[in-house]
Amino acid sequence: MNKTLMRFASAWLVLAVMANAAAVVGAFARSTSFYSGISGALSIYNPFDITNLLTQIALFLPIFVALYWRNSRIERPTA
Repeated sequence: MNKTLMRFASAWLVLAVMANAAAVVGAFARSTSFYSGISGALSIYNPFDITNLLTQIALFLPIFVALYWRNSRIERPTA
C-alpha cells in the first residue's frame, strides 16, 4: 500500500506539472506577440487572483494527502 501511495503521488505530480505547462503553452499559443504571451502566463500565476490560487491548491492537494497517509502508515506500529 505504501508503494501504491507513493506511485500515486508521483503520477499526480507529473500530471499537475504537465497541466501547468499546458496552461503556459496555451497562453503563448493564443497570444499575438511574445510579450502578450508573457503577460498571459503571468496572469495565470497572479498571486492576487484567488481563483487560480484555489485551483492550484486543489490540484496539488491529493499529493500531500497521499504522502501524509503514507507517512502515517509507516510511523504506525504494527501489532
